[in-house]
Amino acid sequence: MEKYRLIYRDILNQLINEQYHPGDLLPSDHRYMIKYQVSRETVRKALKLLATDGYIKRLQGKGSIVTDRHHFQFPLTQIESYSEIVKKEDLNFQNIVLGVDDVIVPEVFNPQPPDLAATRVSRVRVINGESLIIDQDYVLKSQVNQIPRFWAQKSLFGYLEDVCKFKIDYAVKTLTVETANEFDQKYLRVSKSMPMVIIRSRTHLVDNSIISYTESHYRADRYSSVVFARRHP
Repeated sequence: MEKYRLIYRDILNQLINEQYHPGDLLPSDHRYMIKYQVSRETVRKALKLLATDGYIKRLQGKGSIVTDRHHFQFPLTQIESYSEIVKKEDLNFQNIVLGVDDVIVPEVFNPQPPDLAATRVSRVRVINGESLIIDQDYVLKSQVNQIPRFWAQKSLFGYLEDVCKFKIDYAVKTLTVETANEFDQKYLRVSKSMPMVIIRSRTHLVDNSIISYTESHYRADRYSSVVFARRHP
């Protein structure tokens, strides 16, 4: 791995572990040069990457200042729509619909049969002015023939439950951490080294049939989830 990426990861770990807090000034470029035994250009590349990913601000004549990286909590053990979550948290939010098109459910979901037709709804979730999440929902054609763009913009769950009168019962979710793909880099404006929390799920109705598959990409630096666990005797 290139040296500037190693420095990036080391400083990032310090920020995640709260060795520095919002508003703190990071050590000077010169101090980092001495610490890591590298050139000024290598240090600047590492700090530029941190600035690109939103962890710091580079201010001429002052140095690098740590930014306020508020984490948003999203439930893993509950089924809540994005609209419901942001309203509950009283957040300023916006949905940007990237597209509504007809596709086959991707193999990553291991659909049965493997050639399930679906309507793909692709959206960017903007919270407090920041693009933080990309959602791609695959609503099965066998359940709903089409999704109006108006409802894709407003609330997909709202359309399925309030208009189509489906009774959504539960979802099965898997969580992985992967590096940002080209889609993430383009719409979330992150570098390819940015870790992403990927949640893939399938949503079931009360009759146990599947109505949709979803793949959500969250910026790992802005994601947190609390899960209650109990140990039974």
